[in-house]
Amino acid sequence: MFMDERRATATVLVVEDDDDTRVVYSDGLCYAGYRVITASTGVDGLRAARDEHPDLILLDLSLAGADGWEVLRCLKASRLTGDIPVLLITGYADLGGRAEAEGCAGFLTKPIRLKTLRTAVASLLPPTS
Repeated sequence: MFMDERRATATVLVVEDDDDTRVVYSDGLCYAGYRVITASTGVDGLRAARDEHPDLILLDLSLAGADGWEVLRCLKASRLTGDIPVLLITGYADLGGRAEAEGCAGFLTKPIRLKTLRTAVASLLPPTS
């Protein structure tokens, strides 16, 4: 079956400053059945996480004008967003250990195939009852 219950009910926040990449991730996840909201800056991502409380956050580490690590620390420190799993996305392959230490639920290195992204997203979402 193409769409399981996790996808039908899950909201994913994509925080990515590159317009083309954000659209690819968003469209690929929407096509797979997820509800997707997007943000192009760390500040907008923090606001969307607080307001929407998504089931998962995809966070680019290298945001223009922002430090993805600081965004991650803010997310994890907040009682409103600290429980949301974060999948860190970056072009730096050697940061997986730090990502885990900082509280990330997962880590992917760019470039990312959509199939790999969808598999990672699905693995981080709990099944619905």
